[in-house]
Amino acid sequence: MSLNSETSRSAKAESATSQAALRVRAHWLVSLLLVALSAAGFWLFSRGFLLTRMVLPDHSLPSVLPFQSAPGTPESVGPDAALASEWYPAKYERAIILVVDALRVDFAMWSDELNSTFGTAGGVPGSQHIGRLMPYHNRLPAIAALSRERPDQSMLYRFRADPPTTTLQRLKGLTTGQLPTFIDAGSNFAGSTVDEDNWLQALRRPPIGIINGTKAARSHNLVFLGDDTWISMFPNELSDTQATETNDTLQKSRTGWARVRPFPSLNVWDLDTVDDGVLSRLPMFLLPPESENKSEIIRKEREQWRQLVKQPHMWEHSDFNEMTQANSMVSDKVGHAQLHHEWDMIIAHGLGVDHCGHRFGPDHSAISHKLAQMNTAIELIVNAIDRNDKPTALYVFGDHGMDNKGDHGGDSPREVDAGLWIYSNRKWHSKESDERTARVLRNAQELISSNALGSSFDQDLKESWWRNTHLSDDYKSASGEHLFEAPELRSVSQIDLVSTLSLSLGLPIPFNNLGTAIPEMFASDNDSSAEWGLLSVLRLNAAQVLRYIEKYVSNSRSHGFTDDALRLWNDMYNQAEDSYRELADAIGQNPKNRRQPHIRELEERVAAEYFAFTRMVLGSLRQMWAQFDPVLILAGLGTLVLSIAALLALYAQSRLRSLDIIIARAGWPCISGGIAGAVVFRALSSVFVSSGLSHMTSLDATVAGLAMGAAATFCVALVSDSKASTFAFVPQLQWLAVTPATVLNVVAAVATIIHCLAFSSNSFTFNEDSIVLYTVQTLVLATSLLSVRAILSSSAGPKRASGTRALVCSLLILVLNRTLAYSTVCREEQLSACTPTFYGAPSASISTVYLAAANVVMVWLVPSAVTYALRRSYSDRAMVSKLWVSLGMRVSMGMAAAYWVLDSIDGQTASGAAAASSPTRSLAVNGSDWSDMRMALARMAAGVALGGGLAAWYASPFCLDVELPNVPILSQPQALPTNKGASRAPAGQSQRTAVILGYGNAYGAAYLIFVTVVFCVLFLVQQPMGGIMLSLLFIELILCVELFDALRDTIEEASSLLCAQVILMAQLSYVGYFATGHQFTLVSIQWSTAFVGVREMQLVVCGIIVALNTLGSFVLTAACMPLAVLWNESLGTQLLRLAPDNYISRITGAGAAYAAYHAVVSVSSAACAAWFRRHLMVWKIFAPRFMFSVPITLVSSAVLLLVAIGLATVHILRMGLSVGNTQAMVAQKLHMASKSS
Repeated sequence: MSLNSETSRSAKAESATSQAALRVRAHWLVSLLLVALSAAGFWLFSRGFLLTRMVLPDHSLPSVLPFQSAPGTPESVGPDAALASEWYPAKYERAIILVVDALRVDFAMWSDELNSTFGTAGGVPGSQHIGRLMPYHNRLPAIAALSRERPDQSMLYRFRADPPTTTLQRLKGLTTGQLPTFIDAGSNFAGSTVDEDNWLQALRRPPIGIINGTKAARSHNLVFLGDDTWISMFPNELSDTQATETNDTLQKSRTGWARVRPFPSLNVWDLDTVDDGVLSRLPMFLLPPESENKSEIIRKEREQWRQLVKQPHMWEHSDFNEMTQANSMVSDKVGHAQLHHEWDMIIAHGLGVDHCGHRFGPDHSAISHKLAQMNTAIELIVNAIDRNDKPTALYVFGDHGMDNKGDHGGDSPREVDAGLWIYSNRKWHSKESDERTARVLRNAQELISSNALGSSFDQDLKESWWRNTHLSDDYKSASGEHLFEAPELRSVSQIDLVSTLSLSLGLPIPFNNLGTAIPEMFASDNDSSAEWGLLSVLRLNAAQVLRYIEKYVSNSRSHGFTDDALRLWNDMYNQAEDSYRELADAIGQNPKNRRQPHIRELEERVAAEYFAFTRMVLGSLRQMWAQFDPVLILAGLGTLVLSIAALLALYAQSRLRSLDIIIARAGWPCISGGIAGAVVFRALSSVFVSSGLSHMTSLDATVAGLAMGAAATFCVALVSDSKASTFAFVPQLQWLAVTPATVLNVVAAVATIIHCLAFSSNSFTFNEDSIVLYTVQTLVLATSLLSVRAILSSSAGPKRASGTRALVCSLLILVLNRTLAYSTVCREEQLSACTPTFYGAPSASISTVYLAAANVVMVWLVPSAVTYALRRSYSDRAMVSKLWVSLGMRVSMGMAAAYWVLDSIDGQTASGAAAASSPTRSLAVNGSDWSDMRMALARMAAGVALGGGLAAWYASPFCLDVELPNVPILSQPQALPTNKGASRAPAGQSQRTAVILGYGNAYGAAYLIFVTVVFCVLFLVQQPMGGIMLSLLFIELILCVELFDALRDTIEEASSLLCAQVILMAQLSYVGYFATGHQFTLVSIQWSTAFVGVREMQLVVCGIIVALNTLGSFVLTAACMPLAVLWNESLGTQLLRLAPDNYISRITGAGAAYAAYHAVVSVSSAACAAWFRRHLMVWKIFAPRFMFSVPITLVSSAVLLLVAIGLATVHILRMGLSVGNTQAMVAQKLHMASKSS
């Protein structure tokens, strides 16, 4: 029989009333305020702490030597007047820059010992280094052969990079000669236009050349091919002119023509597209047109170039369309002959080696395949240069190296040690000039080391030679001894290329440059009637550096240079100038005196003094260049501390009153306090700026005042109520009593303090994974002791059963924590005592197939664990549970696991494919390529989770079902056995009894279904080991919820356990972070996951995927946090029905407590980073830790307060208050039963 119409109307009325009663406007206002306060604090602190170098707008002009004062800005000087001369006579008319991204120095070196010992065959990926040749060694024989055959035309250098070793920052240094600032690292993936002076700007300015002593207009024609990062940095300089070329425009612009072909750079799974784009187009400029030269040699080289291109579809591009001239590389005024004969610079940037490292790691035969491709390209380029009559220089270098996993971004030796090989079709150094250079460098080293400041510099600045330990470290005997001695190599800084390239092409050194010209390039310029070339170059270089320092100091009051440093620099430069004048006096009027030995010795000493000066400036700036703003740092820390106070005040008040009352009490004071704070800080900012204490802007002052004023008045407004103080919920002095809850909360507080104190030492900071694991295990052990106490103090009954349940949960968590600790990725500082296991093998950089297969087990384990958690309340019998958890969740996870199995198979089989394939074919053609299937699996997995699971949960979130006991129809209610998970529909006259399954945990089960959807999305973007560990973390979080639910049944003051639960869950998120293959370093970010389900680089989508992979454990834990309140809350909970606003206030308060934990950890990290801002490891350890704490805190707070509570929890509560759904379910079940009877 069915429910009567009167009951139905009553239910609808109650539903409407209940939904109207659940107001969430206050929750959203409070949540947005708290998230905004944290964001403001981080922004202010970052503005003061993370270095932001001031960019000077000045440009070096060929008409103004650095010894002179510039007559005006570039804008005020006419184009002809500004470009009337050159700093140094050009050595070369042409230059080719070939950037082999991630070319580590040992990749470019050659060792006969290695070949004689191991042969030329590569080993098996993942095997031990002992007994095999690494796949990246001895793969560039062209460099070694040319260096042996033509030693006076080539030289190999170690090319030391300044961290961070991301491509964009390295390209900035390689074009401007400047040091990077730490905050620049985030712009690597969004591009950043370079406005400061650089050699590309100088190259594209309308120049005046000098031919036979006569000034003549000369334009520079430029070719760029490769990485599109260059285009985002230099959009004006690298602007293609093909579409606008006419005779008039070329003559008027006088900047020459340009051919620019960029290719997408961030798809690290694509090894060939960028390289093929470069190699297919280089012959257009290096080889003469077929109509001009049909020799057999040119024909064979053209065929060799064609064979280097792996992807046949590359030739379908319009650049190779000879039928339509407008679509090919030529134009009406620039034909094939001009493209070959008239270019001045070619920049080619390939990415295959770098992408191979990211995809497979360096210990993979695929990298030997890419290096062999580059080797052939270098041979063909050299052949083309040698046929050229014009003096041409070739620079082959890597912008950075790569670590043992193929990653880069940090400052480990293998990341910063790139290779540089210089070749020319003219002799540019000799044995004699190299000997003179060596004496200059050794004299400079003595000058630097003898100074107190210089003695603290890195060895690469003090010493100009370096032993290639990367090569020797890869080959050790079983006892750990090196099999080969590390070969010695000349070492230069990457920014030294700027002054070297500029002066060798007759261009001025960029104004902001801090590098020093490579001495060998100019040491042979030794005309007996002119000044020694190296001395002239170093004097120009030193004057340019001093000019920059003086301009920087005059433009910035907070330049950060100490008086002692400024005095030292001036003294060293003046000493060099005095020695130069002494040299000039010694030479006198007779130029022949330059050949005298004592004069040559004096030249070398003066050159060493200039060299030592530039190196002293560079080394000093590396150490001290810190425009720390103490005012902004303190303002940021103050804002963060006040935001924590606001979070804790909200947590305390949320237990006493609704959010509407809190907003009514604190809203207007908060607004007025923010306005007053903004006014005060705006007034103070002018004082700070005028006194040189700060460089804060008006925006900084406004944000600081608003944030601190609003946070302070918010806290005061909540605490000032004497009738219901913030701490009134604590019984007077009872908290001093030693109770189980007090003990547990004290242990949790101590765990928090230990976590925060870890940042007080660099050794503790990089061992944070071990520290957090220790604190978590200690806290869980305390809960297990409380469980044992409950068991021993109770006889058989519910309390003893709850104690047993709590003990089982705590023991399982202890075991799972130890399992999570098995997965590790090691920081550079931990390598001596850490073995990486995340990829299944210590030397692997892609997951093994066995590990991916183990990930498939999670497809069964996680849904089974969720089903078991729902079974206690009979929630597993509901249709949404059966369809989603038992079926849909397994389908989504199964497809995600299959995706990673295929990915691992691709990675493993690509090795064999690379070894078996010819150098002219792509890996995708020779090896197994499951890309289409992987793409379909990833998208379907996400679709099932979001389109199926989320949609089903939103439509019907509750895991409820109705069971009709086999009893007759009663005229009066009859008592039936009940349980926590079942409830009975109201029984009246002529009604049948119905049991509602899942009633006792209706809200907890409904919310858990939502969390499973979140988990499925996160599971998809985790690599196999990460998926396994994230699955175990999810099970741990469910156990944690059950643990504290059981403890509340055994402890009288159950409500006070929430703090301990929040701290435990927050610390578990850190355990999960480390277990999923992450550390607080840039190199641990798993960039390859950006292309899960994505074919092409899409900045926003790929960024979100990488963020979900990196912050997956924090997102999952934040999503689980509402379960601390909702778990085992029945559908008929009285607090929700009588005071829904107070109920949502309780959940918001729990979220505020969770956010407060992350905020406290972040403040500790920020404070320690500020305190150790002059520490040697500040940019290596302390600053990265703070930078990671920013997204952790903000994402955790936003996901919890805005998504988990503001959307998901509110939706469930509103559905629960609508009792019509339950009544309809009961009515339908009774109706069906009556029909069947």
